[in-house]
Amino acid sequence: MDSYHFSSFFLCMITGFLLLIPPYFSATIASAAAATPQHASKPGAIETDGKNHSKVCDAARFVALGLRMDDFAYCDSSLPYPARVKDLVGRMTLVEKILQLGDRGQGVGRIGLPKYGWWSEALHGIAVTGHATYFGDVVPAATSFPNVILSAASFNESLWKKIGQAVSTEGRAMYNLGHTGLNFWSPNVNVVRDPRWGRALETPGEDPFVVGRYAVNFVRGMQDVEGTENVQDLDSRPLKVSTCCKHYAAYDLDNWFGVSRLHFDARVTEQDMMETFVRPFEMCVKEGDASSIMCSYNRVNGVPSCADAKLLSQTLRNDWQLHGYIVSDCDSVEVMHERIKWLGLDLDCGLGNLNYYENYTLSAVAQGKVRESDIDNALKNLYMVLMRAGFFDNIKAYENLGVNDICTKEHIYLAADAARQGIVLLKNNLTLPLDPKKYKDVALVGPHAKATKAMIGNYEGIPCRYVSPLDAIVKDVRVEYHEGCDVHCRSSRSIPPAAEAANTAEATIIVAGLGLEVEREELDRNDLLLPGFQTELINRVAEASAGPVVLVIMAGGCVDVSFAQNNPKIGVILWAGYPGQEGGQAIADVIFGRHNPGGRLPLTMVQE
Repeated sequence: MDSYHFSSFFLCMITGFLLLIPPYFSATIASAAAATPQHASKPGAIETDGKNHSKVCDAARFVALGLRMDDFAYCDSSLPYPARVKDLVGRMTLVEKILQLGDRGQGVGRIGLPKYGWWSEALHGIAVTGHATYFGDVVPAATSFPNVILSAASFNESLWKKIGQAVSTEGRAMYNLGHTGLNFWSPNVNVVRDPRWGRALETPGEDPFVVGRYAVNFVRGMQDVEGTENVQDLDSRPLKVSTCCKHYAAYDLDNWFGVSRLHFDARVTEQDMMETFVRPFEMCVKEGDASSIMCSYNRVNGVPSCADAKLLSQTLRNDWQLHGYIVSDCDSVEVMHERIKWLGLDLDCGLGNLNYYENYTLSAVAQGKVRESDIDNALKNLYMVLMRAGFFDNIKAYENLGVNDICTKEHIYLAADAARQGIVLLKNNLTLPLDPKKYKDVALVGPHAKATKAMIGNYEGIPCRYVSPLDAIVKDVRVEYHEGCDVHCRSSRSIPPAAEAANTAEATIIVAGLGLEVEREELDRNDLLLPGFQTELINRVAEASAGPVVLVIMAGGCVDVSFAQNNPKIGVILWAGYPGQEGGQAIADVIFGRHNPGGRLPLTMVQE
């Protein structure tokens, strides 16, 4: 941020609008924030008197605080959620209210409200991303499912829902143990319009309807509490956990030839906006009942998404009747501070100390720029979600979940099955399946032949285990392994040993592709080609091979494999996305005939 603008203007944003404000009253809020204790060392926990609690309204917890729980109507479970939330918000001073508007809610000790970290992620398993989740001795790992682009390739809606159910069970168990919150800013339901986009791996692909159906099923799997799925009053329907469909809207560029998502202006026709970019979010809210939406960094037709009254207030709130809160992408409010004068947000995700809601809202109220009632409405949206998710009362069906419900055999099997169902057969010249009784000696070559962490992509957690391609294939046949080169493949010097191994083996399996080194958030690709000398590695190994050649591509975005399609020495091409912790086993099951690959591409494989 330019220092002149930082010192000259403060930004105020609240549920109705956003304004640029001189810093006349900033000292008050700054001193109030400084007087507030810092976030607990265990950000997902409700910690009181050195003990972890799984609900706010615990009588013993209030006693430890020197309070009587019966004095607080927001803890009266006989009252409807709206009445309880009204009581909670009504007890706060203006400064206390403002301190709850950031993604690290500061809590109000005098009324028994603890701190709360809003930022957790669960794109394809509980992730390390976000300050409200952590792994440690008690919870060392969680199941890591395939990245979304591969799960989407299964076109199996029941699978998508099962993954959501498994992830939310592990999330709820981690919450009970004080290791995460109840809000997960997933899934990513942006439509991929450019196959070079670095975040394609996070999404369900290029088709708005498929993306929307994925959103509906994953969200319902995450959120639905058994027996209450059809409760019509969403203000009373409980949530297993809260999800967030992101990033709203028209976002599919991160950093391409100097064009950044922070400054990108998507020029979109009204028809394309409604039929392509907005449709998945509409399905997410109206059919999936998502309890949160995250707006994106970019502008749409000149107006930043996080400040677009039509997108936020009119469409989300009024037209679609969102029952939940709207949150900015992290620091997107800071990014657009010079331009924005209106908004429809409830929560600001701010990295570090750049939380504009907490820092500058008091100044806005003092100047009459923002009404306290707007702040109240924002807080009601936030705490209604936490009420429904059991933050205050817990939910009986989940209160006993714990370490034994994380990394279960059932979840590990589901992770493997999801990978198997997503793998796509792009070419098969009467080669698969390989019979391990016939092909006993196999050359295993390529940057991902021994992949572990590369298989779980981004927004990842710490997996229960890794089963690499090498780990799985060696259980069926004898293997001679050669990396050949890494993903960047900047040198061809290690190709000859790999080719020699292929020449003496009965069959060759090449596992190549992309990785977070070349495609991820904030890193788009410049072309659709395999990096460096990977194409040369594949062609030279295939040419030297004495037996059938199987090529496996790990990648999220599109890769031009026309060279392999046209190479008669390469009998098989499999696309395996980023297949998660069990990815190697899934690949081996397909190659050796234990699973018939039925996945279909969620992205068009265009040529460079």
